[in-house]
Amino acid sequence: MDLIQEKVTKQANLANWVTRNGYQNGWSGARLAQLLQEAALVAVRNKHASILQSDVAEAVDRLTVGPKRVALDLGHQGQCRRATTEVGTALTSHLIRRIESADVEPCDRISIHPRGQTLSQVVFNRLNDEKYLFERRPQLLHRLQVLLGGRAAEEVIFGRDTSKASVNYLADATWLARKIITIWNMENPMVIHGEPPPWRRQPKFVGPRLDFEESLYDDYDLIEPPINFNMDDEIAKRTEDLISNMYGKTVALLRRHHTALLKTVKVLLRQMEMTGDEIDYILDKYPPNTPTSRLLEEGDPGSLSFFKQTQGEYLELEYSILNQ
Repeated sequence: MDLIQEKVTKQANLANWVTRNGYQNGWSGARLAQLLQEAALVAVRNKHASILQSDVAEAVDRLTVGPKRVALDLGHQGQCRRATTEVGTALTSHLIRRIESADVEPCDRISIHPRGQTLSQVVFNRLNDEKYLFERRPQLLHRLQVLLGGRAAEEVIFGRDTSKASVNYLADATWLARKIITIWNMENPMVIHGEPPPWRRQPKFVGPRLDFEESLYDDYDLIEPPINFNMDDEIAKRTEDLISNMYGKTVALLRRHHTALLKTVKVLLRQMEMTGDEIDYILDKYPPNTPTSRLLEEGDPGSLSFFKQTQGEYLELEYSILNQ
C-alpha cells in the first residue's frame, strides 16, 4: 500500500510540474497522459532516475514534430546556416524583451537536430491568452522583428551572402506586415476597402470562438475584391516599407550584440540543442558592443562550462524535488 501511495504522490508531483511549465495549454487529459508516458520512455533511454524537464521537452518534440532523423546528416555549412537563422530569431526575441520590455514570446529552446519534416526549430513559450486577444501595434511590430531576426543574423555574420534558410520566417513576416496594414488597419493612413460593405463574409460555424488570434494566413473570409483597384500596388509598397524599416532595426540590434550572436551560434553548433536560459546567460556575459576578439581569446568558444556546472547543481535539486 505504501508503494502505491508513493507512486501516486510522484505522479501528482510530476503532473503539477508539467502544469507549471505550461505544457497543458491546449492539451487534453489523454494527450497529457501520452506526454508523460513518452517522457518516461525518454528518461529511461537517458538513464535518468526521474523524469526531468529535458525529458519532457524531448517528449513534446517527438509528439508534435516527430522523432529525430538520425540518417540525415547536414554538412558543416548547412548546420552553420540553420544555426545562424534559428539563433537570430531566438536572440532577437530575448533582446527586445530585455531592452524594450516587449510582449513577445521568449525562446524555450533551439534545436538543429533534423526532426520530422523540419531541419531545425525554435520553440517559444506561449504568453497568456489576453496578450493574443488584444494584441497592440507595438507587440505586433516586435513580433515582426522576431520573424526577421533569422535573415538579419545571416547578414550580420555572412554579409549579403544570405541563403534561403530563413524563407519560412520571411513568408510569415510578409503576411503579418500585410495584415497590420490592411486587416487590422494599424498603420496610417488607414486602408479604405470601399463603401459599405466592402467585403462579404461567408457564413461559417455559429458558436463560441475556438481560437484566439486566428491563423496567420487567415483571410477572415474576405472574398470580394476591393473597389479601389490600385490598392494592391499601394499595399505592396507600404508592406515593403514596413518590412524594410523593421529589418533595419533588427540588423542594427544584432550588430550591437555581434559577439553574443557569434557565441550562441558556436554553442548551438557544439551542443545541437540549447535552452532559453543559456541564451540569457550568454547575453549577461557578453554585453552590447563586446569586441569579437574576446571569443578568440577563449580556449573553447563553443563551451558553456560554467553554465553547465550551475545546471548540474539545479538538476540535482530537481531530482530531490521530484523524488519527494
